[in-house]
Amino acid sequence: MSQKRYDQLLASHQGLMNGTLRDVILPSILGKEADDMLYWIGKDLAREYPVATHDDLIILTHQLGLGDLQLQRQDKTSQVWRLAGPIVAERIHRDEEQTSFGLELGFLAQEIEFQLGTVAEAELSDRHHEYVDITVQNDPKTDADSERSELVTFIHVTAPQKDAEAPKKKRKRPLLKKKREK
Repeated sequence: MSQKRYDQLLASHQGLMNGTLRDVILPSILGKEADDMLYWIGKDLAREYPVATHDDLIILTHQLGLGDLQLQRQDKTSQVWRLAGPIVAERIHRDEEQTSFGLELGFLAQEIEFQLGTVAEAELSDRHHEYVDITVQNDPKTDADSERSELVTFIHVTAPQKDAEAPKKKRKRPLLKKKREK
């Protein structure tokens, strides 16, 4: 690992450990087949954390540190999702065209397959400096592997609490005034 790569990962939103695992060790182990293998690893990851709704998928994707996911558009046979955020932008800037999103593609394809009950595949449809667009195609006429789909038990995702982030101000004086007025 070069000093430049070390410094980038250390200062990144991913962190040194996650960035090293995701973008250094896995590609090194998987070699030329890294993109294809990461796709299947992403599908396995989704099997560990299946979610029932788009909202849960958005939350889980963020919690897993894959980025900020947003549905751009959908119809009967396709969905276009945007994966953005500081982690995605840093990965793109660091490795440019070499940045693999195979893990994210497989993860998204499997989650949508579970939700729709039909076979789904994902591909990177557009790459920008700050985000990537992912198109998930599904075939409403082709049921997903019934054995896997029937056995899936969706997890309940814990949404981040916005109230917990901002401490509430104490209001001692107004409460005291109300007590005295009574």
